[in-house]
Amino acid sequence: MRRISVHLFSLALLCWLAMPVAASAEAKPSAAKTPSAEKTASEAKTVLFLGPVPALASERLQAAGKAGPQRQQVLRLLERHPVPVAGRSVELFGETLAWRQLNPEQAAEAGPGIWFVQLQHPAFVKGSLSVSGVAAPQLYLNFQSVHAGSELALATGYQQLILFSDGRSDDEAVALTFTSSNDVTAQFKLSAKEPVNNRLLTNAETIHQLALSDDTNWMLLSFSGRTDASDMPLQRTELRDVSRNQIRHSWSGQVLSRAAFSPDNQWLSYIADNTLWLMNLASGELRTLLENQSDIGGYRWAPDSNSIVLQWTERDTSLHNAKAKVYRSMEDRWRGYRDISRLFQLDIQSGLVRALTVKEQSTALSDIRSDSRALLYTQRVNDRSAPPHARTALYELDLNSLESRYIGTFAHLNQVRYHRDQLLVVGGPNFADGAGINLPSDEYIANDYDGQLYRMDKEGQHIQALSENFDPAINSVAVNARGQVIAHVSEGDRSALYSVDVNRSRFQKLALSFDVIEQFALANDRGATVLAAGTGVATPQQLEMVRPGQRRATVLHSSSELYRHIQLGEVRDFHVENPTGDRIEGRYYLPPDFDASKQYPTIVYYYGGTTTVNRQFTGRYPFHHWAANGYVVYVVQPRGTIGYGQRFSALHVNAWGKYTADDIIYATERFVEAHDFIDRDRLGNIGASYGGFMTMYLATQTDLFSASVSHAGISALSSYWGQGWWGFLYSGIASRGSFPWNNHELYVGQSPLYMADKINTPLLLITGDSDVNVPAGESHQMYTALKLLGRDVALVTIPGEDHHIIDREKRYVWWDHLLGWFDKHLKEQPDWWQHLSH
Repeated sequence: MRRISVHLFSLALLCWLAMPVAASAEAKPSAAKTPSAEKTASEAKTVLFLGPVPALASERLQAAGKAGPQRQQVLRLLERHPVPVAGRSVELFGETLAWRQLNPEQAAEAGPGIWFVQLQHPAFVKGSLSVSGVAAPQLYLNFQSVHAGSELALATGYQQLILFSDGRSDDEAVALTFTSSNDVTAQFKLSAKEPVNNRLLTNAETIHQLALSDDTNWMLLSFSGRTDASDMPLQRTELRDVSRNQIRHSWSGQVLSRAAFSPDNQWLSYIADNTLWLMNLASGELRTLLENQSDIGGYRWAPDSNSIVLQWTERDTSLHNAKAKVYRSMEDRWRGYRDISRLFQLDIQSGLVRALTVKEQSTALSDIRSDSRALLYTQRVNDRSAPPHARTALYELDLNSLESRYIGTFAHLNQVRYHRDQLLVVGGPNFADGAGINLPSDEYIANDYDGQLYRMDKEGQHIQALSENFDPAINSVAVNARGQVIAHVSEGDRSALYSVDVNRSRFQKLALSFDVIEQFALANDRGATVLAAGTGVATPQQLEMVRPGQRRATVLHSSSELYRHIQLGEVRDFHVENPTGDRIEGRYYLPPDFDASKQYPTIVYYYGGTTTVNRQFTGRYPFHHWAANGYVVYVVQPRGTIGYGQRFSALHVNAWGKYTADDIIYATERFVEAHDFIDRDRLGNIGASYGGFMTMYLATQTDLFSASVSHAGISALSSYWGQGWWGFLYSGIASRGSFPWNNHELYVGQSPLYMADKINTPLLLITGDSDVNVPAGESHQMYTALKLLGRDVALVTIPGEDHHIIDREKRYVWWDHLLGWFDKHLKEQPDWWQHLSH
C-alpha cells in the first residue's frame, strides 16, 4: 500500500507541475473589477511669468538648430536659483527681468517667456497635464521634459512645473490644467517654501574631500552635486589661500582623490586619472610622479617631505580562466582577498620607487615616524582559536636597512599611531587581554565595537588604558608632528572631536557647532588647528575651523543657502527611562505643516546594532523627507549601542534583540502616550541590516505596529553567521563565545524565521540582490515562510545593489517602495503601492 500511495502522490505531483501557470496555487487571483476613479481637474489661476524674452521663442530656437541645448541652459539657470517668487529678478542677456504674478491669460498675452507654478498633492496621484491657448508650449516637471496629455505618476508632495511659451494662440481659451485619474486632487500653488524632496537630498552640493596644510595657510575642498536639468554630476575642487580667503586654483569636472599637503607646506599631491600628481604651491607648477598606474591605494607623506609611502596592489589573476575555485579560507569569499597590497616609497626628487615590503601577504601602512626613519605597518592574521577569529600583527620597518621588527600580534586592534617615543592604539575593550575593560561585574561581556584609547611602548609590552572612564567611544585619532592628539568619538547619537592630553588622560571637547563629524584634518601649528565638515539634525553641511580651547568655531562654508526655499519640520528630543533605569534617548521629526490638533501616522526607526542612528542632516534613510510626506518620524536608541559607556554597549553581546526589542516597544508606547497627535492605530516601523533583523524580531514579539519594513534584515542567525561574508567576524563580537552547536537558544530561539507563525503585521522585505553582507536569502527565507502561512508580506529586490543602495535612480525606487508600503497600510492610500507593484 505504501508504494502505491507514493506512486499516486508522485503522479499527482507530475500532473500538478504540468498544469498551466494560471491553475497554480501560487498564481495571482484575477483582479476584481472596480469602477474607474472619477477624474478631477484642477486649473491654474495664477502663474509666475518671466519675460518677454524673444530669444526663447521656439521658432527662433528651431531655426538656430540648437533648441534643446538652449532650453537646457535656461533650465540650468533656474535650477541654480531659489524657487521663483514675484519680484525676484533674473539677469538675461544684459537685461534684468523680474518674475511677475499673472493669470494664464495675461501670461500668454505677455509674449515669449517662461511660466512657473507648483503642483501640490497630499498623496500619490496619477493624471495628465494639458495646455491650451498657448503657442508652442513645452512642459518640464522637476526639470524633466514631459508631454502634455501623457500619463504621469507623481509621488506625494510638490512638483515644480516650468512651461516655455511663445505667447498667445488664437484658436482656444488659455488654460493650464491637471486632470487626476485616481481620486486625488492636485492643486496649483505659488509658494516660496517647499517641503524637502528626495532629489534635493541627493543633488545638493556637498564637500566630499578636505585637506589642510600644516601651517594652515592652504586648504583643499572637493565638492560634488548633480543637476537634473543637464542630467549629469557636478564636481569641482578648489585650492584656497586660507588667510586671504581666495581661490588660488580650481579643477572642474576632474575627479581628484587622496589629496594631501606635504609637511613642509610646499607641495600638494593628489591622484587623478590613475596618476599621482604634484603641485608646487608657490608657483602652481604641476608635474607627475606616477603616470597611468592603476591600483594605487592610500599614501602618506614622510615627515621630512622628501618621499611618499604608498600602498600599491598586485591583482590576483589565478582565477581568470579557472573552471572551479577551491576556497583557501572563509575570507577567500571576499572580493579581492587574493590581491596583495604592498608598501612602496616614492622619492620626490627623482621620481623613483622602491619596494618596502615584499611578502606574499598584504601589508597596511599605519604611520611614519616623525624623523622619517621608520614606519609602522600591520598584517592580518587569521586566528580561529578565539573571537573575533582574526588578529593584527604589528611591525616597525627601518627605512634605511629595510629590516622589520616584530612588535606583537593583537586582537581588537583598530588603529596605531606614533606618539613621541611611544605608540597610541585605538582598540576594543578586550585589546591586550582586556586592558580597557570597565564593567561593573563579570556577568557582562565587553562589546569590542566600543573603541578605547591606549598608550603602548614600542615593544608592545607596557600598555595603559586612557579612556576606560570616558563614556564616548573612540573611533579614531589624529596625531601631528608636535604630538598633539585629536580623537573622533561617538557620543550618544552625536559624533564629536576631542583634544586629548595623553599624560593626564584628559579629554576636552572642541567647540564645533554641528552634531555629526563627517571628516576632519589636523594641522601641525602650535594651536593644533582643526578643519572639519559636518551636519546637524536640521542643519545642512558646514565647514568650520577651530582650535582646542576656543569657545566658538569659525564657519568657512555653509550649504544652508541651497535649502533657503525648503521648509523643514521641527525636530524635538524625546527620552525615556526604561524599567531597569536606563535612559533611552530618542528624537522625532514633525511634518513641515504640523498641526497639533490633528493625529498623524508615525514611522518608528531604529538600528539596534552597535552604533546609534546619528543626527546627520540626511543619509540612507531621509527622515525629513518622510516627515514632508505627512508622517511623524520617531528615532529611538535602544540599549546595546556604543557612545553611552561600556555597560550600556555590553548589552549588545549575546542578546540579539532581547534588550533592544524591550526598549523599542517600551519607548514607542511612552511616545504615543505622551503625544496626542500620534495615532496609535497607525504606527509603522522600519530598520536596516541589524535593524532589519529587529523589524522581523519585533513582529514576533508585538502587534504594536500596523506595518513593518525590513531592509537587508537577518531572519536566521545561523545562516547569516555562515553565509554573510563578514557574518562570522561580526558574530565573534556580537555572539562572543556562542556558536550554532553550543547555543541553540540564541541561534534558534532569537531567529525570527523560527517564530514566523507569530507574525501578523504586514511586512515588506527589501534587499539588494547582490548583498554579500546580509545575503538576500535572509529576506527570501522569511518571505517563503510568511507566504506559506498566508500572511501579508511583500518582497522587493533591487537588482545589482549590495548592502547599501548606492545607485542614485535605484535609491529613489527604494525610497518610493518604503513610503508606498506605509501609505497603503498607515494612510489607507494603496494607489502608490499598487502602481509600484503592478
